[in-house]
Amino acid sequence: MEDLFDKDITVINKYIDENRKPQYKVSCIKGFWSSNDGVSISGTQITKSDGLSARILIFDSRNEEYQKPKDFEKEQKTWTLKPDDYLVKGIVKDFTTITNLLKDYQEVIKITNIAIKDYGSGDMQHFAITGA
Repeated sequence: MEDLFDKDITVINKYIDENRKPQYKVSCIKGFWSSNDGVSISGTQITKSDGLSARILIFDSRNEEYQKPKDFEKEQKTWTLKPDDYLVKGIVKDFTTITNLLKDYQEVIKITNIAIKDYGSGDMQHFAITGA
């Protein structure tokens, strides 16, 4: 299954440091990236759908261990998934600001929903992430 989940994805997690200033932790992991850009025609209505989504295996041995959001708030050891964080297709080498990130990279997801698909065998369990 890991062969399908072979895209480099950068996770950018925001957290508040001890001085109450926003900081970002950047992590690179492997996952599956998809785009469902398209147009749907229903009767007389045309609907444009621009959607990016990502899938990340829960037990992927190539990735650092996932950290639950509450644990990440206390100590930023690895990576987590929570609304308003960002995923980028590819590896982000020189992260400076979110504004520059959005300007420099085309395929960026601001996370709005994380679904934990933890049923079935361990190598099928994954996070399904969507956003804008």
